[in-house]
Amino acid sequence: MDNVISQAQATLGALVFQRSTFGGINSKLGNVSSRLPTVNNILSAIKRKKSMDTIILSLVAAVCTFLIFMYWLSK
Repeated sequence: MDNVISQAQATLGALVFQRSTFGGINSKLGNVSSRLPTVNNILSAIKRKKSMDTIILSLVAAVCTFLIFMYWLSK
């Protein structure tokens, strides 16, 4: 039982460390993007591309689902 508790505490410590590391990276990235407009433009373009890819993938999945449903109804 003690071994399991110590493993859980070690895992918690690692997760807390990762959270602080990623939080630090996010704040540093925000600072860089505010100082350099070019980086901010690139980050905005990446976000737009990602959202457009998500929309296209959703539309493709919806069309495929609709076609499968239509095929199922025609049988």
